[in-house]
Amino acid sequence: MKTLTKKTFVSDLVEEMGSLPTVAAQIVSLTSCPDCDLGQLTRVIISDNVMSMRFLALANSAAISRGVEVRNLRAALVRLGLRRVRNVALCMGMHDMMPASADPGRLNMMEFWKFNLATASCAQGLAWMRGTASDEDAWLVGILHSIGIASLDQKANPAFQVALKMAQDKGITLQEAELLKLDFHHGELAGRLLNQWNLPEVFCKSVEYASEDFEPGEVSPETTTLIDILNDAIALVRAIGFGTNGDGTPPLKMDEVFKRLDIEEPALMALAAKVDREVTDMAAIVGIDLPETLFLEMLQESKKQVLRLGMEGFSDSLVRENLEEEMTMAREIQQRLLPSETPNVNGFDIWGANHPSLHCSGDYYDYLKVKGGATAVVIADVSGKGMPASLLASNLQASLRALAMVFDDPGELLGAVNNALHESTDPEKFATLFLAVLNPDGSGLRYASAGHNPPLLLRATGESEWLKPAGTPLGMFPDMVYPVMDVSLMPDDLIVSYTDGITEAVDKHDVEFEEKGLERVVREFRNDSGDNIIKQVIAEVLIHVGSNSCNGLDSLVENWNEPDDQNAGDDLTMVILRLCL
Repeated sequence: MKTLTKKTFVSDLVEEMGSLPTVAAQIVSLTSCPDCDLGQLTRVIISDNVMSMRFLALANSAAISRGVEVRNLRAALVRLGLRRVRNVALCMGMHDMMPASADPGRLNMMEFWKFNLATASCAQGLAWMRGTASDEDAWLVGILHSIGIASLDQKANPAFQVALKMAQDKGITLQEAELLKLDFHHGELAGRLLNQWNLPEVFCKSVEYASEDFEPGEVSPETTTLIDILNDAIALVRAIGFGTNGDGTPPLKMDEVFKRLDIEEPALMALAAKVDREVTDMAAIVGIDLPETLFLEMLQESKKQVLRLGMEGFSDSLVRENLEEEMTMAREIQQRLLPSETPNVNGFDIWGANHPSLHCSGDYYDYLKVKGGATAVVIADVSGKGMPASLLASNLQASLRALAMVFDDPGELLGAVNNALHESTDPEKFATLFLAVLNPDGSGLRYASAGHNPPLLLRATGESEWLKPAGTPLGMFPDMVYPVMDVSLMPDDLIVSYTDGITEAVDKHDVEFEEKGLERVVREFRNDSGDNIIKQVIAEVLIHVGSNSCNGLDSLVENWNEPDDQNAGDDLTMVILRLCL
């Protein structure tokens, strides 16, 4: 709507913002001419000592110099090229026109410039990769794209805050709210301001129409291309959370951005590294502070989050292949940790099994010889899933087997393993573990626990108890003490150890299988072999969670070791001991 009020208000704001600083305006004017006189351009820049030093610093920056230093301004301008000189002059002029404010109701200019510099560099990289637009023109549009927002914040803050709040409250775009409250939007204000600065129409229109839904043919193809590149760059920077342009638009999910960009991972990582180099250099010249975590690190963390959430990112096929490869490798590592045969121990029958989930965890069980020759039975659950958990389980196994030759006391052995893990892993990585050393005479066992689920002791008489954990999980803190408990056993007494995938398996109503579910099945099949008890427990767990329950218990018992079709969401691991004297 071209009302008089609208024209007057926009014109007033443009007038209040004023022209670019004199030297910046002269540089933009000279560099916009195809027959630019380099000598005259040099003289204009030399007239401003600060500007001269900034251009020399940029020309000798790591991102541009390639290790070859230039010492005079003319050589620096030749290295940079006219378009880049124009862009940098505009950036410097804009920065000087927009001072930071301590008012909490005002735009954070440091965050604003972080966002704009990253957007400009991203847009430049996307333009170069696509070959559809001048990369220097894309950079300039990235720097200029939110100048209308900053202008409103600087010169009409109360009205801008009203529009911003309306957008947030009503769930509409800032542009829509501005049209309702101000009768114009920040893109139009920016377009008029850039026109006053005598910038080519393609830049004025790109910034003005970037946030609009425009009809085909309403703007030139060159402008449309720049707008597409700009909006893709904005989407990436906003999703990563690198600063803010102040429009309050919520970010897209990272997987949506990766699909939108359609760039393979190596190219995207190279783009992020480019952004870091250039933003670092430009920030030093403009005079803003950067966060400790730079753009590439934030992108890599965003990628990890996408993978952890099981989303599709970067290239759909690439992520699926990488994820499937990691899961396959993790499962292979995990399965190699498990014992290939059961030891022959006087007075004991021993059974162990692992039913892996589709998402490998760090479940692990083993049979060891401790100092003196006694047999120890171990069951453990490492924090996390996938490759990291499997590698930590491998580390745990190596530590246990090496230190078992030094200790015969289960508590001392766990203390030594705990210190070894604490030195080699982060505190966030830990393992729960139950370790029982079997008495050679068959009279019972001695055990120590590092926070593991309490095993079930089911007596031949029908009495039951749970062997409570008494220690801290391995790897969290150094120099922990693990008390040792003695358990006397009688013939046909059963000890059933397990990981939390058994008892914490949930049905569709979020009801867990729990210890009582485990005890119920063990009691029902207590006179069977340990192998069958384990199969029956796992089959009941799979039915509980609804995995192939329509096939029936018999089918599950028969095929329980085929996790591709039957999955409880976590590994299901059990070790059973029976005294058989």
